Amino acid sequence: MSFEKSPPIENMVPAESPSAPENREAEIEKEATDDLNDLGLNWDSLREKMTLDIGAGPAIIAEVAKKKGVEVISLDKSPEMWAEQEGIKLPNVPYVKADAEKLPFHDGTFDFVISHAGPLSNVSTKEDVIQVLKEAERVLKNGGEIHFGPGNLNANIFGSEELFTPEEEESFTTEERIERIGEKALDFLKSINPNITRDSIENSSRDYPSKTFYVLRKVFEKAKKK
Repeated sequence: MSFEKSPPIENMVPAESPSAPENREAEIEKEATDDLNDLGLNWDSLREKMTLDIGAGPAIIAEVAKKKGVEVISLDKSPEMWAEQEGIKLPNVPYVKADAEKLPFHDGTFDFVISHAGPLSNVSTKEDVIQVLKEAERVLKNGGEIHFGPGNLNANIFGSEELFTPEEEESFTTEERIERIGEKALDFLKSINPNITRDSIENSSRDYPSKTFYVLRKVFEKAKKK
């Protein structure tokens, strides 16, 4: 399948380090598998599908996917930042340098769009969330899914008065604050697209404040018109 992308980045894959630990592959596979689990997915979910990983960072999901015969395109605004970090090397996988708010792909390209601790979890304004979601849905095929998380949206997109009354601000526990942010985040996301749901992460070994993730299932255009 062809798609538009930015020019390739030079020297994205440094030479193999002879001192790399023998268990590196196992560690990377576990981390990538856990990342997918955090989004309610596994490798079989992506098999024979076209997947875009937004905010891919060191592209560990695409690295493991390639070995499993699964097609994943990585995308990040600054992939060279990861390449320059000590001890980090980018794998030889399709990697696109682009902004999540302006994806360089045709409409309806992907079966899945995933984002683990990516832009949708970290942008600081409601407008940014809306634009990133709009672009992610645009490049999604009818019937495709966007999975993002884990945890809530960035609480900074809300004013404190949107989240808590003065009394709640003083009395709420950390757990109550996290739950309220999750409720407000879901309400906000549903105002953008009512098809968005929040699901619980199952069998996670990671200690997240909120073990949840979000899913947007793109409704078939013909179904929308009925």
